[in-house]
Amino acid sequence: MQLNLHENIKKYRKEMGLTQEGLAEAFGITVGAVSKWESGSTIPDIMTLMDLADFFDISVDTLLGYTISSKNVDDIIDRIDKLLSDGHYDEAILEAEKAIVRYPGNYRILNKCANAYVTVSAVKNFKKEYREKALELFEESLRYVDQNTGIDDNEMSIRYKIAELKISDYPNESIKEFQEINYRGAAEIGIAQAYRALGKKEETLDRYTRALSGILVQSIEFATGMNVSLMAMDKPASYNEAADLMDWCIDIVDATSNGKTSYLTKVKVFCLALKAINQSCYKDYDNMKKSLDTAYQLAKEYDKKPSNDFNGKIKFWHAGEDYKYPIYDNLGHGAVEGISSLFENVKGPGDKGVIKKMEEASRYWESLI
Repeated sequence: MQLNLHENIKKYRKEMGLTQEGLAEAFGITVGAVSKWESGSTIPDIMTLMDLADFFDISVDTLLGYTISSKNVDDIIDRIDKLLSDGHYDEAILEAEKAIVRYPGNYRILNKCANAYVTVSAVKNFKKEYREKALELFEESLRYVDQNTGIDDNEMSIRYKIAELKISDYPNESIKEFQEINYRGAAEIGIAQAYRALGKKEETLDRYTRALSGILVQSIEFATGMNVSLMAMDKPASYNEAADLMDWCIDIVDATSNGKTSYLTKVKVFCLALKAINQSCYKDYDNMKKSLDTAYQLAKEYDKKPSNDFNGKIKFWHAGEDYKYPIYDNLGHGAVEGISSLFENVKGPGDKGVIKKMEEASRYWESLI
């Protein structure tokens, strides 16, 4: 066990932007008393400790700097996980209940037990009482989130779980909570599910469209980034894999396009150009030229009527008229110009081996334009 009370009083006072005088005034005590707390020469009485913790919006354990044996917590979490994986759901809940009583202010315990209730709810015909208990524990865990040292669970992920749990019983509340954390469309699927629970069909389709649009754009962004990373490996197998990855993107574009010129048209142009660069790197020059020929023709068509969106121009589009998906790239307004920029961008971080191997594609592109 370790106590760091004097350090924590100073830390949380400063985080609130308070001087020792300010804290003393808030509690109706002398500056000298605060100074002695922070030097460790005296400690507040139990009632003042509770008031301080409430003032700083943390637990008493957190204020004290009290840490329990991590092994104890690890053992409990492992037991709960094992019981759940073995299908012993009632025993898992009993273990969770004991853990909460024993460690009511431990973030990891609260989070693990909340997730256990979510799991058991799903296998117990979505029993409401388990959802309610999970909600209670997740909301309680937010008070102790400063204890979290992992990267997977954070305040945003917990708030998402809370909003998700409210879909069945409190869909309107769920929508409000999802909207508060809908950074870059991260909660669109949750909002769609909540609208579906309310029976609002048009709103549901609108939100699913937004979610699918985001997934589409992100998938292409990830794939093109991975393509360049594969090229950096400077191996024949990696160049082949990179070209296959662009074929995968092109298949997605073709399956999603409704034949109208849209931002997806520009995406296909870039995918073909990247594929040509890959083909140049493993010396498949004939197919490299075919890829660039196709990219050039498609780029010229696109530049006649450029469109940097796909609102209503792709399949499965059911968003409201006021919705415009924000799409940006740094390769220029036109597609032909964009391919030239793409070549320069790929050369930028590329090593000498990659740059040399893509020279054939670069020369051929220059001959086309």
